[in-house]
Amino acid sequence: MERESLRIFDRETNNWKDNYPTELPARPGWNDKGKAISIRVNQYKVVAWPDKDVQQYDINIGTGAEKRGKIMAVWKSRAVQSVITRNNTMWLWDGMKIAWTSARMPEQRIMVNFDEEKGRAPRDPNNPDTCLCVIKPSKTIRMAVIEAYLAEKIPFDSSILEAINFLDHLMRQGPSELYTQIKRSFFARGGNTVSLDNCVVAMKGVYSSIRLCNPKSAGGNPTAGLAVNVDVANGTFWAAQDVHQAARNFLKERNRASNWDVFRQNLRPIKDGKGGWTWSEDLKLLRKMAKLKFTVKHRGKQDDLKQYSIKRFTFLPRQDGGHSKNTYFKLKNRQTGSEEEISVFDYFRKTYNITINMWDIPLIETDKAGLFPMELCTLVPNQRYNFKLSPDQTAAMIKFAVTRPKERIASIQHGIGMLRWNEDKYLRHYGVKIDSNMTLTNARLLQPPEVQYQGSKANPGTSGRWDLRGKRFLLANEEPLNSWGICIVNDCLPEAAVRNFMNVFIQTYIGHGGKVQNKTPFIYRHAKTEDLSAMVPNFRTATGNQVKAMPQILFYVMPGRDSWMYERLKRNNECRFAMVSQCVNIAHVQKAQPQYCSNVCMKVNAKLGGTSCKVAATGNPFKVPTMIIGADVSHASPGSVQASMAAITVSMDQICCRFAAAVQTNGHRVEMITKNNISTMLMPLIKQWQNNAKIGGGRIPQHIYYFRDGVSEGQYAQVLNQEVKHMKECMIETFGAEAANVKWTVAVCTKRHHIRFFPKDGDSQAADRNGNPLPGTLVERDVTHPFEYDFYLSAHSAIQGTARPVHYQVLLDEAKVNVNDFQKMIYTFSYQYMRSTTPVSIFPAIYYAHLASNRARAHESKPASAGPGGGQKFDEARQDAAVAANRERRTQQGTSQTGSSAAVEVLPLVPLGNPESGNIAKIRTGMWYI
Repeated sequence: MERESLRIFDRETNNWKDNYPTELPARPGWNDKGKAISIRVNQYKVVAWPDKDVQQYDINIGTGAEKRGKIMAVWKSRAVQSVITRNNTMWLWDGMKIAWTSARMPEQRIMVNFDEEKGRAPRDPNNPDTCLCVIKPSKTIRMAVIEAYLAEKIPFDSSILEAINFLDHLMRQGPSELYTQIKRSFFARGGNTVSLDNCVVAMKGVYSSIRLCNPKSAGGNPTAGLAVNVDVANGTFWAAQDVHQAARNFLKERNRASNWDVFRQNLRPIKDGKGGWTWSEDLKLLRKMAKLKFTVKHRGKQDDLKQYSIKRFTFLPRQDGGHSKNTYFKLKNRQTGSEEEISVFDYFRKTYNITINMWDIPLIETDKAGLFPMELCTLVPNQRYNFKLSPDQTAAMIKFAVTRPKERIASIQHGIGMLRWNEDKYLRHYGVKIDSNMTLTNARLLQPPEVQYQGSKANPGTSGRWDLRGKRFLLANEEPLNSWGICIVNDCLPEAAVRNFMNVFIQTYIGHGGKVQNKTPFIYRHAKTEDLSAMVPNFRTATGNQVKAMPQILFYVMPGRDSWMYERLKRNNECRFAMVSQCVNIAHVQKAQPQYCSNVCMKVNAKLGGTSCKVAATGNPFKVPTMIIGADVSHASPGSVQASMAAITVSMDQICCRFAAAVQTNGHRVEMITKNNISTMLMPLIKQWQNNAKIGGGRIPQHIYYFRDGVSEGQYAQVLNQEVKHMKECMIETFGAEAANVKWTVAVCTKRHHIRFFPKDGDSQAADRNGNPLPGTLVERDVTHPFEYDFYLSAHSAIQGTARPVHYQVLLDEAKVNVNDFQKMIYTFSYQYMRSTTPVSIFPAIYYAHLASNRARAHESKPASAGPGGGQKFDEARQDAAVAANRERRTQQGTSQTGSSAAVEVLPLVPLGNPESGNIAKIRTGMWYI
């Protein structure tokens, strides 16, 4: 069944988006080649749901400018609750604009008087503390449409989305009243936490989401077509501690000092260059603590749980800044009625007999409650930490989050206990019943391929890995390695250690079939005083002079994990000189282990035009000349002014092992690749494919596979109506009418989901030794869409934790590729990823695009003096100015972040190679990014 035109519902804003036609292909059949197995999935079937109509209401509270706290207070007030509960019905409310109930009710206009609600005398009889709540009927939700759609009696339309949206809120209403809610995840208040450091703690919770699923079992018998996906949720939260402790610990990552004197000094204003004073960098960073809630402890009440919110921290444009001794307010004498100015420091000593110890640091400002010293305030637990984790925090978080399948199942079962489906009054009222057992589905285990090397094969079997020892690369470097060298960055190692490493590398590379003519590559000692921009050309020239030939590749021994230095080296090599390079870490160079050298050999061989391996098969894997395209768009961290980076990869050989990559900026947080980028990035690569005698032979491809990464379900239509449409248009403009006959197969691949596979305990036919599914596990039923063409594939062997399958959704299939052939191609091609001896989890074209889009950061058009442009530590002033300008432009233009244009103008990347560098075509069609 194909969808008709429908409206996309955005759950974040609770609004309907523009009308997009979304005609996705129906499932053409099932895989019948793999081995039949049974496997559990973390999905729970909904065995009963309401079929009676539900009424939806628009909720308008006040003027629309009220803050969330007041909106919540109005809805929970006695005045509102007494009206909506008259018919003994359960109401659901999304917290903002929409509510649902099973009863019909005419429009209600309810004036909430907070003086009466709180039992206090009116503060001002002429200006009472009131707020109007208007509850207005908006539409009737026809719940019966779900069953009708699953029975294929009606097409998919907005009425089905509305019914699913109601059920989604119904599932969340009960847990939201018991736990801390973050979107579809819930965390127990006061639950067990693990410290990532002194500032951030991690906590496990439960994720749940209701979804349509395939209603037919393998035998064709109808089953439930609704299910709840339940998974472990891992969240990060501010550690509950005194605010001054939290502030110091938060800033410790920046100044690397926990000393209180350093903390004080770094919060003081700094000169602004104009004779005045401005915020210090540390005080700017503390703005990230805005909106955090806290309680106070100076009143001597153990049960004083009243919460306040941080609005900002005080600042005075003077050398010592704003603190408790120089910040005054007017205090009214209750006996005399007179007012006196008093400092915050003196007020607390006079009123509470408290001497503020840290009197010289900024104070907390609130909206209405006044000023508080940090040391007398304590952060409320369970407040989400929204910012990018530091490298140390990330390492600790990975250790916390990674769990084996058995442990994950136990955590999921604990989460189901938290959700309390059988006790949920809302589910009971609307007649929702959920099976508490995991879904057992009929899956397939695809046959693992053999891997072809030069003169030998590797047979990984079901282990998902093989050994490179004794293997010669399928295709070695075309030109013998003659002009090459290695630079010791910052002179971080003795030359003898580097020479020893290069000898081991050369021996290893030759053992893998690599061609090495010059076995004494030039060694360049880089002094710390020599800037990188000068070092790279000097190193390149000296290396070329050794053998009187243009260098083929340059090695760099990196003194540490400095991403900024790495990006500068890559940019200088690739953009200035069209030169591929290989960075190696100092620790590995010192050890000089053959296994590490083998890993480096795979990357170097790919950069020099070789191919590691391929899937063992006879002849061309495709019936007609075929091209594979992969695409990914990466975005900078939230709040960053950096552009989004688009990457497109194109297969450059008949066996689709080698992929060229083009990268370019794509606006600011714009997901769809623009038509201009498609024209300037993709068309030149297709021309290279066409003109290559071994691939196109002068003809364009007859069939194109387009694999797109990272788009959500709500953006499927945009991929078709923008990206694919623009690709077809650009091909016709470039290659003429012949391009109109090209057949396209388009699929979206994503790992951003919560479906996991759990083989039955002790099932050695479906599980590895850790309890993860074997590579090649394919699931097409129960967790997939009722009628559309999608499936889950676990192609890899998880090194640690629980394997995450990839979800593939076919958006277009003009070539009508056989289901068995399509799924086999995706699985087997994961074994010919260029730089590993394991299958990769996601299709290689996507993997390569992901690598290239991230590496594109190194090609940004900015001077080195500007410093790093991303992460937590980039220039605050630039961020503030750009984000503010971006927000203003969006307000004026109403620009969507997911369209094909952006409100923020960004500079294009520095081109890969320049006209004077020579060798441009070679690097642009090679694997420079790997």
